[in-house]
Amino acid sequence: MMETMMVALVFIIVLMVGLGFFFKFQLSSIEEKADTSCLLSNTVMLSSITSMPEIQCSVNANREDCIDTSKLLVFDASRIYQEFFNANCDQKVYFVELYPSVTNGTCTQSTYPDCSYYYFFENEFDYTSKVIISTPVSLYYPLDESYKFGKLVIEVLQ
Repeated sequence: MMETMMVALVFIIVLMVGLGFFFKFQLSSIEEKADTSCLLSNTVMLSSITSMPEIQCSVNANREDCIDTSKLLVFDASRIYQEFFNANCDQKVYFVELYPSVTNGTCTQSTYPDCSYYYFFENEFDYTSKVIISTPVSLYYPLDESYKFGKLVIEVLQ
């Protein structure tokens, strides 16, 4: 009877250690798939943001493939699209003017158009690393009816 109890105890200990290793490897696999899913969803989000009617420019009621910078100043994406941005992971989304004249500074109504960073959506979470995904965009300035080259940047916070 004592021998049977010892064999059962050893079997249970080996089973628990085996399950511990199994769950550890499964957890790391799930975390890796979550990171991949996050990057894929943010890559798709690049094209979704540029086609949002709230910021897309239009001339004479015809849509164009550009981003209206005056609309970027007043549109609050965190109010309307909070669930859209926080569906899979945390990120920062902003537009940067690159060419022809690069000036530093965040764009507000008092600094517009002499600025280069238009923050679209920003999370206030602490993070240890980030992955940057970007795509080129055309930025339209309606005050002087000019177009400038820029990029849409998504920083995936990890």
